[in-house]
Amino acid sequence: MQPSLNPRSESTNAQAIALKVKLARADRTIARLIAEQAQLRAQIARLQRRQASAQASASPRRSKRPVLVSNSKQAYSPPNRLTLAQNGKRRPSQPVTLRQRSRQPVSLVSNLVQRRTQRSWRLRLFDQVILVSVGLVVATLVVTHRVYKPVVPPQRTAQSNQQIQPTAPIHPSQTIEDLVYNVQSPQPLAPDAALQTIVDGAVALAASQSLSTEPLSITLIDLKANTIAGYQKEIPRYPASVVKLFWLVVCEAQLENGILQPDPALNADLNAMIVHSDNDAASRIFDHITQTTSGGQISGEEYGMWLKRRLRLNQFFRAAGYDGLSISQKNYPIYSLKLDAPDGRELQMRDEQQQPIRSLITSDQTARLMHEIYAGKAVSASRSQEMIALLTRDLNPDTWKKQPDNSIAGFLGESLPADVRFASKVGMTTKARHEVAFIESKDGKVAYILAVFGADPTYSQNSEILPVISNAVYTQMMERNAQAGAIGKGEG
Repeated sequence: MQPSLNPRSESTNAQAIALKVKLARADRTIARLIAEQAQLRAQIARLQRRQASAQASASPRRSKRPVLVSNSKQAYSPPNRLTLAQNGKRRPSQPVTLRQRSRQPVSLVSNLVQRRTQRSWRLRLFDQVILVSVGLVVATLVVTHRVYKPVVPPQRTAQSNQQIQPTAPIHPSQTIEDLVYNVQSPQPLAPDAALQTIVDGAVALAASQSLSTEPLSITLIDLKANTIAGYQKEIPRYPASVVKLFWLVVCEAQLENGILQPDPALNADLNAMIVHSDNDAASRIFDHITQTTSGGQISGEEYGMWLKRRLRLNQFFRAAGYDGLSISQKNYPIYSLKLDAPDGRELQMRDEQQQPIRSLITSDQTARLMHEIYAGKAVSASRSQEMIALLTRDLNPDTWKKQPDNSIAGFLGESLPADVRFASKVGMTTKARHEVAFIESKDGKVAYILAVFGADPTYSQNSEILPVISNAVYTQMMERNAQAGAIGKGEG
């Protein structure tokens, strides 16, 4: 029996992901130091400008002292300490008139100017030493980071056998107004009849449990064969907390471009939003990436600017081919804001048009985004690795069953083997049960993206349908791989 190719253990994979996350954090540290260097340069430049301005406004001579005019119309002047008697001894200066004072030797003025010039030269030299020192520190950090970058062993991931189209470069000079998602077009995927049979079987499973298939959407992508199949996969549906996956990508893009700055509180909210699907953390992230806040109703120019900033989220993805996507509304309840539902300007945003502005995403768009994250193309390779770390779930029942609010029970991961590599984002309300997941077998030979949207209360109340669909899809994908292997051996 031929041994499996590139075997790897879960511990090795976890270590590799941890190293990549540390590397990404190091990149952020270096970016912060470079920003601090720029701030120091700006401060030095301001000091130099102030110094130059002070020198320009100052007189070449020492500041004038008060001139007292006597009855004889002569001005009093302090003793001239530079006047010497012919015998080499100092002699007291005589009072001089203003006219006489203006005729003092030019050497005195020249001496004062020379002293000021020497002083400014020393200040300029000191400024240059500061600049050189800061530059050497930053250069040392950059070189150290590059030389001692941890070497991560190659892994068999969803990127295997794929050729993602070139992505648009991310420019640090971009602003929040013109920033768009960097993967400008989706990966070309071919329809596959055998894959479609698997999806049709999943739809039949839902019907067998007396569930309506009208509110059901499914997208299945075979990452090894670059093929796709689905059911009503292009119908926009309310995504529930699956929308947080999209907000995560926007936040990482703004961090990458310097629009947002790394912050421990921001990192904590990202973790809470993705790992625990916390709405309060998601609300704070949403405020950061839109530069807006919730509150009472507003009007006029203020409301126009607020709405424009909210709708920028849609444009971020629509410019990259995510047509019709809408992700500009928060999720509720938000306990920190005491909001159980949209109110104030949030409600104003929904009700002002005949078609309310509400979050809408297709299962195809969700599967595409997860695909691009696991291909390392979303924002950047390091940012994709950070997102993967947040999305990865442990399928060991001894682990997730101890967590009261876990995202495994009643969802796609519950029925899968514990050694499967699994990452997902779930969404659930009283009217919906959704999930998008990356699934890879232990040997790495089977890898796929599965997105299932059940936009109806009957799906929300049914905790068995997603595990049943997931188990059926995984079993058939494994059988499909086995059959392909058998055919390959027969041909050989």
